[in-house]
Amino acid sequence: MNLSFRAGNYTAALEKFDKVDLKEESRNRMLYYLEKGMIQDRLGKRESSRNLWMKADKVGDELFTTSLSKEAATYLYNEGAQAYPGEDYEKVAIHTMLAHSFLGEGNLDSARVEAARINTKLNEINGFYKDNKNKYRDDAYARYLSAMIYEANGELDSAIVDYRNALKIYEGDYQETFGVSPPNELVAALYRLFMQRDRKDEAKALAKKYNKTELSSPSEYASIIVVHEVGVINEKRAEDFVVPWGGSVLRFSFPVIPKKSPSRDATGFRVNEGTFEKGELAQNFNTIAYANLEDRRVRMIVKSAARIIIKNQLTQKAEKELGAAGLIAATVYGAVTETADTRQWTTLPAAVYVTRKIVKPGEYSIEITNNGRVRTIKKIRLKKGDVQIIRDA
Repeated sequence: MNLSFRAGNYTAALEKFDKVDLKEESRNRMLYYLEKGMIQDRLGKRESSRNLWMKADKVGDELFTTSLSKEAATYLYNEGAQAYPGEDYEKVAIHTMLAHSFLGEGNLDSARVEAARINTKLNEINGFYKDNKNKYRDDAYARYLSAMIYEANGELDSAIVDYRNALKIYEGDYQETFGVSPPNELVAALYRLFMQRDRKDEAKALAKKYNKTELSSPSEYASIIVVHEVGVINEKRAEDFVVPWGGSVLRFSFPVIPKKSPSRDATGFRVNEGTFEKGELAQNFNTIAYANLEDRRVRMIVKSAARIIIKNQLTQKAEKELGAAGLIAATVYGAVTETADTRQWTTLPAAVYVTRKIVKPGEYSIEITNNGRVRTIKKIRLKKGDVQIIRDA
């Protein structure tokens, strides 16, 4: 399924998906909704895909709030033995994809609602953890997307608020932890809106801070924005290590996602066969996933240690009561059950890039390139002040 999906053969991907052991009624129910939702989305079945993602969101909420008493089995069995609740970043990414889906249909109001839910979901998740909270606690791209939608709707003051909030988050955690710097076009958009709202001192301070002497605010212009979903997220894998514990050595197995950056092949667009406008990285799901799993690793250690101690006690008891045969059986049991859960949403994009160009009002032909491949040619007509947002998926 994944090979067909990566190759862009979504019909074949759906056929293969329906044959794999990932059923709606199983412990992989959430993954079923996530994966099938993405395939349906790529096939252009937007409403169907959104319904599946909304089901995934509901399942994730239900499993996230499950009481610890119901998870007692995970002290003897690994996480793979229970229903997959979704990683924290996956639960948040559902709303990113829903926002993009609505955006692709020109439904800006619904897209903005989903963009707002991204940070609401993050707050809910981090509020659950008393200690070792996630570094992924504010989503800069959600603010950036919301700001662009506000601007497209002509709500300029609200757009300014979200552009500023996005800039603040990019300057902090996003740049330091996720390797995503403030997009130049975000700074330029904020500058233009400051000038339009006669907030010249703030515009001047912004230009000085970023050393952007070339920033301008033309009197008559329109904007073309393309939001590109690029690649697929890196594959989750198991990583093993050992820790001395109480005179013995315990083996731990954790899921990790490589930090490798998304492909750097050309992504952007060309207007009327002119200069290629290169997209800027706005969201990196690979680095977010990496950090998210590292944070979870700390929280998992206590849980895993308790689970492994119980299994070691069972092994010792088996050896004492049943001799060599019991030791072998218990050791095999431990090897089978103490394995990292590597289930994941495999069709989630690796990253989101945003390309923006300021143009004069008029008619335009747009050639969109995603990861080195020309995928879309669109024709649009723009009036003064129009902000046209196009989804490239």
